[in-house]
Amino acid sequence: MIRPGDVVVAAFAGYQGCAAAGDRLCGMMRNNGAAGFVTDGPVRDHAGIIAVGLPVWATGLTPESPYSKGPGKVGFPIHVGGRQIESGDMIVADRDGVVVVPFARIDTVIAALETVRALEVDLDRQIAEGLKIPPAIEVLLDSDTVAWAR
Repeated sequence: MIRPGDVVVAAFAGYQGCAAAGDRLCGMMRNNGAAGFVTDGPVRDHAGIIAVGLPVWATGLTPESPYSKGPGKVGFPIHVGGRQIESGDMIVADRDGVVVVPFARIDTVIAALETVRALEVDLDRQIAEGLKIPPAIEVLLDSDTVAWAR
């Protein structure tokens, strides 16, 4: 089922009692062309996964082996990290985390990226120049939507 460049996403319903995958499964995903693996469960065999070279995003590490007898579904919409993910959605991930872009919104999101980049560059410049609190946050803090413990 894996096509070259796919990011494999496995819903584990947040279960932490055993690994969603280990180094061998990650190696097989890589051998089938996967570009990465994302799960809401833990993984095992950290050193082996690093050696395999497949980027992995998981909730953590566990020594517990994956359960490999099912049940399972392939290709259906799933929920991971509070987001619905469907085949064809764009997965963008780095050391800071994972973002899911629904397939129907890919062009809109790509078109907005230059504006987002420009805003981030401008905010970085303001911080370098000494910005302590953005004006919008000052307005928010002075509003009645923030409760202060006194």
